[in-house]
Amino acid sequence: MSLIKAESPRVTSMDLCASATVLGQEGLRTLELEQQITRLFDELREPVYRYVLCLRVWPAEADDIIQETFLRLYRHLHAGGREDNLRGWVFRVAHNISINEIKSHRHLVASEPEWAELSALGAEQTPGPEELLLHKEKMVRVHSAISRLSEQQKHCLYLRAEGFRYREIADILGVTISTVAESLRRAINNLTKEFHG
Repeated sequence: MSLIKAESPRVTSMDLCASATVLGQEGLRTLELEQQITRLFDELREPVYRYVLCLRVWPAEADDIIQETFLRLYRHLHAGGREDNLRGWVFRVAHNISINEIKSHRHLVASEPEWAELSALGAEQTPGPEELLLHKEKMVRVHSAISRLSEQQKHCLYLRAEGFRYREIADILGVTISTVAESLRRAINNLTKEFHG
């Protein structure tokens, strides 16, 4: 009686090394991706936060929107998505999520404390009481003037203040470059009239 020995696939040390290399490459890619996302988060968190607040989203919701934006960025890059202009991509996604939040009526209109918090983000020195009063009066005037702009003008103005070029603003808002240019021109004219009347 002869027993036929079932042949099992032979696994060589070369196969094991190749598998380890593939896993190592995937692990390395994940690590690089996480580092890239972390670097972008550190770089863009504050500007995106300010922009989302300007869209009249509460600070707690703004934090959620930022987390969702960077989670989507991770998924986008992990799936092999385009990596050109990631800064614009992040702002576009944060803008879209914010608009969806606003449309779903889960937000409350931002009030004066949020604007005070927003304007205080850049303050590094401790001004005196007179300087604080003058600054507060100026910020109230600026807020009032900006609140009278159209939503399109506000969005263009905020994104331009973050350093985006007209083409990038157009991509983020989903409008034409000429619409961005006209919105900014009108916004600046309105603000100039307000302060130099």
